[in-house]
Amino acid sequence: LHPRVRRQRQMCIRDRNKAGLYMYDNKISVIVPVYNIGQYLESSIKSLINQTYRNIEIILVDDGSVDNSPAICDLYAEKDNRIKVIHQKNKGVSAARNAGMRVATGDYIGFCDGDDVPDVDMFEFLMNIAVKDNADISICEVRFEFEDGTVRNIATGKSKIWNNNESFLCDFFQGNVGMSTYTKLFKAKVCRGVEYPENCKTNEDKYFCFLAALNSNTFSSKSVAKYTYYRREGSSSITEFTEKYFDCIYLADKMLETVSKEHPSIYANAVCNRLSTTLRIYKLMYMRNGLKKFSSQGNELVKYVKSFDKATAKKYLSKKDYIRYKTLCTSKKLYFLMIKYLDKY
Repeated sequence: LHPRVRRQRQMCIRDRNKAGLYMYDNKISVIVPVYNIGQYLESSIKSLINQTYRNIEIILVDDGSVDNSPAICDLYAEKDNRIKVIHQKNKGVSAARNAGMRVATGDYIGFCDGDDVPDVDMFEFLMNIAVKDNADISICEVRFEFEDGTVRNIATGKSKIWNNNESFLCDFFQGNVGMSTYTKLFKAKVCRGVEYPENCKTNEDKYFCFLAALNSNTFSSKSVAKYTYYRREGSSSITEFTEKYFDCIYLADKMLETVSKEHPSIYANAVCNRLSTTLRIYKLMYMRNGLKKFSSQGNELVKYVKSFDKATAKKYLSKKDYIRYKTLCTSKKLYFLMIKYLDKY
């Protein structure tokens, strides 16, 4: 092992023994969707193989790759018996993750994108939180690394526990909890019957978290960055605006529909989640050259925002989203200036 990895592992074992937490009885299944990422895949696999948490199965789902990704998956499966490989026709990232969950045998489920790199102690960190707080879902934070080498770390170091799913969902809808699945560890039981929406091409992870949260009671978060998300040229995070981004609004409507039936006491929070999603999509339309191509849809989004109840927005939106809301209601030109100079992330 690399000396740095060995030191991290020794520190985790020391801390675990000090706390009296013997967690290795719990098996973690980590699901990794793979599609034409051969140049990045080995770094991701190595970080999973070297996890300080050893009772782990790594499920690599080759989603019809046409580069060397399938060969890399098979090569590492021969080297490490904890690795399973699924080869399937190209169906999209949601279908790949769903296929991985169907063969997972772990007590807990985690996720990793095959072109990103979790810290070698990430799953130890998440399991520690899950065991200590008896959490159905444990959560860490992500750091973003850009092609020029700059790193954006949004972690605060703060911890929080939610003892019911409605209080968690209120924070989730307000953006106080990250929507991605790769920074979370789920008890397998809360994932039963839950799938990523295969008909959607974006925001599918937020919808999965929402559904898993409905099956959960206790949530625990420690805002420490343990996962590196790489923003590369051509990645889905920086590509031009396409019709797929309207899936975000479709899924926000699906969440709103579910909440209205099953959790009406947080209906206003879900409505404001729909509003904040609308604001984010309109922001993306501006940032990624979508306003001309989708002018009618953009006008509908602005109309929805301006017709929204002001008192509800003020009470349930986050401060940042409320500023976005008020600015767009005042002037589109002012809204674009704010995004360009103050709100580019």
